[in-house]
Amino acid sequence: MQIQVEDNPNCPASEQYFFNELAAPRPVRALRVTEGGRDVVREIASVDGPGHFGTASAVKISDSGEGFAYLIYGGKWGICLRPEGGGPWDLADPEQQGEPFKIYGNADDILYAG
Repeated sequence: MQIQVEDNPNCPASEQYFFNELAAPRPVRALRVTEGGRDVVREIASVDGPGHFGTASAVKISDSGEGFAYLIYGGKWGICLRPEGGGPWDLADPEQQGEPFKIYGNADDILYAG
């Protein structure tokens, strides 16, 4: 799998990354993240352009240090995270944070859709 996010209002551009997938991707609705020393749940969306939000995905990938990890990814504009139960997706909302992708070592922190 190849990921390269273009520069956009959601997040800065990323370099081109290549990942070796070990399983089929699964849809993700939220992630547990650590903020201010505590774990919180953040909803997640794929961003494909202005006003184009969809479902983010997670896929198990090979990782040289741990053997495997989980790649959380979205569209050509990356992923966006917001507080659980937040309002509509909006790139201008300072409570919502964009990133090209995330890598997690623990599947327990990934809240799958469905």
